[in-house]
Amino acid sequence: MRWSAVLGYGLGHGLALSVLFTVGVFAGAAVSRDFLLNDYPPAIQRRYGRPKSRRGHQVALLFSMFVWAVCGLPLVVGAMIGLDGALPEGLDFLSAAVCAALVFATLTVWDLVVLDWIVLAGLRPRLLVLPGTEDMPEYRDLRFHLAAALKGSPLIVVVGLLTGGIATLIA
Repeated sequence: MRWSAVLGYGLGHGLALSVLFTVGVFAGAAVSRDFLLNDYPPAIQRRYGRPKSRRGHQVALLFSMFVWAVCGLPLVVGAMIGLDGALPEGLDFLSAAVCAALVFATLTVWDLVVLDWIVLAGLRPRLLVLPGTEDMPEYRDLRFHLAAALKGSPLIVVVGLLTGGIATLIA
């Protein structure tokens, strides 16, 4: 197996997914600033003081469909097809699982470092700050964002294993 191909396809498709995810976050916030309400620290949610709006729920659903069905699935399929052609022995379980896990690990790290730490905690664009919470120091709570990323990180392994199994059955 050529690990450079696995890394290349995993990281490359992961970066593409990350950029599309970022576009989705900003587009969603432009339509409904509260669509990611449940992802903010609890103190910010309390100060905001209202539940996610109906529009926020709709945008969150559309965002999820855009990221996972329109972007994520095609990018992972594209990575598997490309990787199958790049590996002399063809696609096997381990290469497919590692590649898919890398796609989602890249997205997780991008979301944490770029979106949460640099953009939200550092730059704090008005579009991503909930009205009435502008001055709250909780936006800069890097540990909160790290804990949230770590909580979701077991999904990286699950996605890798499922994708590896499915790709092996299909290939």
